[in-house]
Amino acid sequence: MTQSPASKDEGISNYADDVQHAEFGDITSPAFERTKSTGSIMISPELFEKLYLNPKTPVAGNLRSMIGNPTPIAITGFVMALTPLCFCLMGWRGAGNNGAAHIGGYIFFGGILLLVGGFLECIIGNTFSSVVFMSFACFYLTLAATIQPFYSAYAPYSPSPDDPTAGLASEGFNASFGFFLVCFNILCFFYLICSFRTNFVLVYILFTVVVGVGFIIADYWYLAMNETVLAAKLQVGGGAILLAACLGGWYLLFSLLLESVDFPLRLPVGDLSSHVPGLSQLKKRS
Repeated sequence: MTQSPASKDEGISNYADDVQHAEFGDITSPAFERTKSTGSIMISPELFEKLYLNPKTPVAGNLRSMIGNPTPIAITGFVMALTPLCFCLMGWRGAGNNGAAHIGGYIFFGGILLLVGGFLECIIGNTFSSVVFMSFACFYLTLAATIQPFYSAYAPYSPSPDDPTAGLASEGFNASFGFFLVCFNILCFFYLICSFRTNFVLVYILFTVVVGVGFIIADYWYLAMNETVLAAKLQVGGGAILLAACLGGWYLLFSLLLESVDFPLRLPVGDLSSHVPGLSQLKKRS
């Protein structure tokens, strides 16, 4: 029995739909648009900003569809480096000394993972998240180098060359390192303003980072004035606020991982793109 041309075309169309279904899964969310002519999926700006923590911008090429999402890689480095540091700042179970026991974590989690994530974000055209991740990576590497004896960061401030530990709480070192944290906090404040174009969770993380680092800056400067009691309280407070930032980071990481495996559970991150429209969107409306 010979099939009519119409039935053959219908069968080919059904087969193509089946192949597309097998490749992408049964995606029914309005956040996705299926393009049957090319077999690709268009991601809405809201979902894009959730996955990449970056406003959706047009870029040449299709690297975004060829490279996996690097954002969870960087967020993993962020929380795995900062969370143990918070415990040390708060002195839980006798932890302390600026988390010197975690130098490896600052280098390999905070440094390498954030650098890799930031580099891949840059490759696929996500400028904002790339800058944020790479600068945080360099912060952790700087912290690791500062507390690493090989670099002798404390030695120039030590009053006596015979006592290498005498400079740990010296006025010069604490005041100087406090200014480095001031510059880093200015960066974080810029990131906070820009994050209002992404989602609420990222705004929350960066806000708590800005406040927490502010406490640590005050801690170093009060140490420089030998106000050790108040400095200790500021250190604990800063560690607690930064731990709150870590909780937001863990939540964001879990949300991104659920999206990566198409898990039936979704964790909202509070999209802000519709509340803070971009300049190009405002020009189109006018």
